[in-house]
Amino acid sequence: MVIDRVREIGHGMEGFGDSAEVTGTGGVSVVTDTRRHKSSVRLFLWCLAAVAVLTASVGALHPAPVLADWAPPQTVYVPRTGHTSDGLFLQAWRNQRSLLGDPVTEEFTTQTGLGLDPDAEQIVQYYENLALVYLPDEAPENQVRTLDLGQASLAAALENQPSAALTRAARRTSCPTSGGDCLAFSETGHTVDNGFRVAWEEADGELWLGLPISEAYRAPNGTWIQYFERGALQAPTTGVVKPLPLGRMSAQRLELDTTRIVRPFNAPLFASSLFVTPPVPEAADDVVPVEGVAPLEDAALVEEAAPLVDAAPVAEPEPIVEEVVPVVEEVPVYNGPGAQQGAYQEVVISISAQMLWAYEGGELVNSTYVSTGTAEVPETTTPIGSHSILTKVDMQDMEGTISGEDYFVADVPYVMYFDNLGNALHGTYWHSNFGAPMSHGCINLPMDVAAWMYEWAPVGTAVTVIG
Repeated sequence: MVIDRVREIGHGMEGFGDSAEVTGTGGVSVVTDTRRHKSSVRLFLWCLAAVAVLTASVGALHPAPVLADWAPPQTVYVPRTGHTSDGLFLQAWRNQRSLLGDPVTEEFTTQTGLGLDPDAEQIVQYYENLALVYLPDEAPENQVRTLDLGQASLAAALENQPSAALTRAARRTSCPTSGGDCLAFSETGHTVDNGFRVAWEEADGELWLGLPISEAYRAPNGTWIQYFERGALQAPTTGVVKPLPLGRMSAQRLELDTTRIVRPFNAPLFASSLFVTPPVPEAADDVVPVEGVAPLEDAALVEEAAPLVDAAPVAEPEPIVEEVVPVVEEVPVYNGPGAQQGAYQEVVISISAQMLWAYEGGELVNSTYVSTGTAEVPETTTPIGSHSILTKVDMQDMEGTISGEDYFVADVPYVMYFDNLGNALHGTYWHSNFGAPMSHGCINLPMDVAAWMYEWAPVGTAVTVIG
């Protein structure tokens, strides 16, 4: 407590005498009355303590404002792979996305042999590099862990005509006597060293990857690979260590369903901003007084000071009439104009609505606001009609000249050209004013939708622009 600390300081001053000689920074000695000085300091410290206590009390009564109705989503749709991530798996994926990769299956139940009951079925989901399992009977911090994909994959590789390098790498060994960065594990009889050790430790490897079960070896394609209990790391010729996609490889080997799904209605496209608490709107500083109405802070005082007067007669209460609530029919969700060319996959853009709809098999799978051409001149008009995706480019610079003015935009992502005049669907990072015409004729897409569409729509996908 602040007051207790002040008492300690006060007691520490009681040893002073009636006067003392104090030497200032300039070397001049001054005789002071320490009793008067002590009393003044005590008074100051007690005031300081009182202010601190009052401040703490006010803070407790008026905590910082929060948005009571805000919560991050529990399920998201990952457009790059066409699957969802949910609940505790979503939390683990957000924390370790670079290690796990994106989901390649939906959640399903199967026996894993893990948990308190080895015969029970657990919820499992495969990601590109690892697979997650939910163990509800474990302690909260251990309820999500990774499956032993590394052990299963290494065993399968050793049974399928392994290379001599892999066979040697699977033999038990220990660190050389010279030491260095080598780290040995007697439990598995293997070591981790150099760049693999750095990557393993940075990824909290013992938790997510498990211990090494092979040494690093050079695969026939020149890539260095090392297996761990639950995953594997690889170092291509570039030398950058990254996860081996054992999740995708294992899903294929086990013939799991990796088919992309239609985005569920309640699952937003994943974006980091979904998990950032929005700012609390600030209250207006100035309150405009209304004539004849006292400000709120003075209302209680006015009421308390007002003299008692005869109250006006109270009107008889009207009889209570049971309110009849009209039945309102639910408004159907607007699924857009529908596919216009009759293609299995089709993208439809409305210039008047500044909207895009994506259809697959006649079903709406995605929709978003877009920005089409400003139409200030013919060159900035998005062409109406039936088109198709002709070419796709991951990223490129865009430049040109319109009405004598040059423009240049660097690193435009997810470019999908739909005519031979340079008009394309593409990601847009330089503005977020979707729902209004903004472009030179292209169709500006939000970045998350563009990433999804680039994976979803192959060359030849129908594109229809309506007015």
